Amino acid sequence: MGDCQTRQPDNPSSEVAVEITDSMNLCSPNTPSSLSIFHEDILLAILSFVADTPFEIVGGDNPTCGRSTLTHTLPLVSKQFYRLTKEHDIFWENALLRLVKKESMWEDGMRRFVFDSKCDKIRSDILERNHNRNRRDKRTKNNRLQEQRVQAEVDASLQMSTTSNVDNLKSDNTDNTAKEEALLKQACDAVEAFPPHNFASCSGVHQCIYKSIVHDHLRYQGPVFYMPSAIRLGSPYGLHFFEPRYRLLMSEVMAPYPVSARRGERISPMVPSLLPPSNNLRQNGDDDDIKADLLNVLEQNQSLLGKYHLPTFIHAHQSPLRKNTPATIVQVRQCMVSRDGSADVYLEPIAYVWIDQVFERPGTGGLYEARGIRMGKEASEAYERWCGMAHLSMGDGRG
Repeated sequence: MGDCQTRQPDNPSSEVAVEITDSMNLCSPNTPSSLSIFHEDILLAILSFVADTPFEIVGGDNPTCGRSTLTHTLPLVSKQFYRLTKEHDIFWENALLRLVKKESMWEDGMRRFVFDSKCDKIRSDILERNHNRNRRDKRTKNNRLQEQRVQAEVDASLQMSTTSNVDNLKSDNTDNTAKEEALLKQACDAVEAFPPHNFASCSGVHQCIYKSIVHDHLRYQGPVFYMPSAIRLGSPYGLHFFEPRYRLLMSEVMAPYPVSARRGERISPMVPSLLPPSNNLRQNGDDDDIKADLLNVLEQNQSLLGKYHLPTFIHAHQSPLRKNTPATIVQVRQCMVSRDGSADVYLEPIAYVWIDQVFERPGTGGLYEARGIRMGKEASEAYERWCGMAHLSMGDGRG
C-alpha cells in the first residue's frame, strides 16, 4: 500500500511554485501567442483603431508633446507589434486620411507639401537645364544630341506631371467624397517624383508625408514680439516698432522682400528662386516649357501663396513666455520702415500656436526666438472663447 501512495509535498507553498512554473512555461517564447491565430491583415485592421499618431490627439497639460500610441505604446507591447508598427505604412495612411478630413490645418499642410515638392522639382529641372546648356557650349555635336534626348525626357516628365494634376483636379470635382484620397494621391506622386530628404528613414511614402507636414507646416519657428494684448484670427491691427530688438526683427523678416515692400507698398508672395521669376530662365523660348509648368503650379496655389509665403513672426500676447503658452503667428500685410529703423506695420493673425521652445538670441539686445505647434480648429475656437471670457472677467471660458 505504501508503494502505491503518492508522496505529499513537505511544504504547501511548493504547489504554488509548481503552478507558477507551469504558467511561466506557458508564457515562454517557444509558445505561440494567442494573437498568432489572426492573419496579419486582421491584426493591422484591429491596431488601426487604436494607433493614433503624433499630434493627432492634442490637448491636456502638455499639448506640444509628440507622444502617441503608434510611436510610443504599441511598439513596446510585443516584438510582433513592434515589427508591425515599424514595417507597415497603413497606419500613417489612415491617419492622414482622418486628419485631412477632420482638420483644415492638415489639408493645408498636405497641399503645401505637394506645392513645395513641385517647386523643388522645377528648381532641379532649371539646374539640370543650365548644366546641360553649359556642357553643350563646350562639347561637340554628339553631346548636343545627347542633351536633346535628356531634354525630351524632362519635357515628357513635365507633361505627365501636368496631366496628372489635371486628372486629379477632375476627380476632385467629380466626386467630393474622394477629396482626401485624391489629395493624398497627389502627395504620393510628389514623393515618387522628387523624394524628400527624410524619405530613407521612413517606413513608407505615407510616413514620409506625415513627417514632412509636421516638420514644415505644424511646427513653426520665428522671432518673437512680446506684448500682452487681445488678438483674434482674421482681425488685423497696427503696431509701431521702435525698440532696437524689434527693429532687428522687422529687418530680418522683410530682408528677402524688395525695397518697395518696406516703403508701404503692397507685399507680394515670394517663393525662393521661382517667384519673382528667376534670371536663370532664358527669354528666347528655350525655357518656355519650364515657365509654363511654373505658371501652372502658381496659378493652382494662389490661396497658399497668399497665406504661407508672406513675411511672418510670432506675437506672444500671453504671459508667461514659456513652454505650452499660447501665442499667435502674424502676417505682415503692410510695412513702412523709417530712416531710424523704426517701423509702422499692419498685421493679420493667421494661426495660434503652443510655444514648445523659447530662447533669447545672443547679441540681439533681448530678441527672443520661439518654436511652436499650430493649434487645430477646435483648439483655436476654445482658446478664443477663453480669451473672450477672460477679457470680460466672466471666468475662464471652460463652462
